[in-house]
Amino acid sequence: MKENNLNGEILSEEEHFNGRIFNVVTRSIKTPDGLIVNRDVVLHGDAVAMIMPLEINGEIKYAIGNEYRAGLNAMRSSFPAGLINSGELPEQSALREASEEIGLQYQKAKLIYKISTSEGFTNETTYLMLLEDFVGSTQTHFDQDEMVHRSFLSLKELGEKITNGEITTAPAIIGFQYLTSL
Repeated sequence: MKENNLNGEILSEEEHFNGRIFNVVTRSIKTPDGLIVNRDVVLHGDAVAMIMPLEINGEIKYAIGNEYRAGLNAMRSSFPAGLINSGELPEQSALREASEEIGLQYQKAKLIYKISTSEGFTNETTYLMLLEDFVGSTQTHFDQDEMVHRSFLSLKELGEKITNGEITTAPAIIGFQYLTSL
């Protein structure tokens, strides 16, 4: 099914907050069906989440990042993710983030899905990427305010952690569903 991409007309926009990784605005919008609505919107850069298969002792495992997430004030496990830098394509960002956060280098990144999870209040899209053609390991390079702890799970282990609620992120659940459909 093709997504309906009719845009509304932004009649006015007032900025309330300008932060390091997101801004908050109030918009008056004429919707495609003619309604006039006022909405608070978080403008946030797009992100990538990476499915990184790696053969370990003859078994395919997937890199998982465990990282503190301020919005939930808790550690969360998922496929590793990061923001897309200005001027960067999602494929470039995925390869860079894999190296920086997990210490794994791949040659190719393939788009699996574009995911929007909270489009009622934010414009962020996450590009779920499958990394292919493993090259090797490298040193991680974290941003000053991040630390990602990596682990590797088999598809079965990933499914168990999703089922028992240990992993709850949209990219991990959607990625798992994709991997089990192959």
